[in-house]
Parts: sequence; C-alpha cells; structure tokens
Amino acid sequence: MDDREELIRGKIRNEDFAEMAHLEGTRENMRDFLIREKGFIPAEIEINPVFRIELAKCNAEVSIDLAINLSGMYFMVIKCIAGAVESWERYVISFARAVKEYQIPYAAIADGKNIRIFDAISGSFLSESATRLFDRSEALDIIRDFKKIDRSEKSLEKERRIIYAFESIKCPSLEKEE
Repeated sequence: MDDREELIRGKIRNEDFAEMAHLEGTRENMRDFLIREKGFIPAEIEINPVFRIELAKCNAEVSIDLAINLSGMYFMVIKCIAGAVESWERYVISFARAVKEYQIPYAAIADGKNIRIFDAISGSFLSESATRLFDRSEALDIIRDFKKIDRSEKSLEKERRIIYAFESIKCPSLEKEE
C-alpha cells in the first residue's frame, strides 16, 4: 500500500469516526431533551432497540436510535442522522408501520439541528419543531385511547422492503484492516 492510499484510508476513517460521534451526540441530546423538557422517564426511552422483520425470502434484525415505549406499547420511534433529514422520511415512517404487530403511531427524524415529526399511520407531516414533540402526559393520553391498526400483508411486505433497503445503507463503512 502506498502513502497516498494510506492517506485516503485515514481520511475516510476520520470522517467515519466524526460522523459516528455526531450521531451519538444527536441521540444523547434527543434523549436528554425528552427527559428534561418533555417529562419522559429514562426507562421509557429505549436506545437502539432491535426488531425482527420477516420478508418473503429472508429475515432481518433492524434497529432505530430511540423508541418511546409507554406501558409496553411503542408510541414513537426516532431516527437520528447526519445529513439531510428529508432523505430518511420514508424509512422512519415504514419502520413505525412494520416492525411491530401494530403500527407505531408517531415517527421522527433528527439531525441535531432539525427535526421532522410524522403521524406514521397516515404518513402525514406534523411539525419541524422539537417543541411540538408530545410531552409524556400527552403521549399517555394518546396511547390510552389508541386502537392498534393492522396492515395488509402486501402492504407490510412493501414497508419491510423499504426498511431492509435503508438498513443496508446505514451501516458504518469502517472495515477491519487485515
């Protein structure tokens, strides 16, 4: 390996580490905001929960940065990203619709500066303001009256394929050197 190649590998490695640090900071800041500003209990906010999805020809384990779980029912999933918030909208909505036997009602994407909040069942955009995120009391009221909504198997397969495709591009690019 020549010096130029090693320099390029080092630069890529440094960029990957910086991106991972940014994502970790975004996740921690969002979790702290939900606890301090919105009144959620730390145990209600799951960090990197893993879900299993079944596709026609394979199974996969998928995860999301944060999930708010109230009394054993998921209320919202939050994807923390580095880059364009809009590019992950379809993923987070599909995730909320397809990882459980019911549709998780809300989904959000955050990059440390911006946030987009969605009604995951209808797919409609709700807000770009973190102050518009539900507080714990509002979330408990909503979840108390929430009726679990199923999706057709054909629709679920489509949503799971979207999740699977996005999962393949969100992997860190760091490789072990031999």
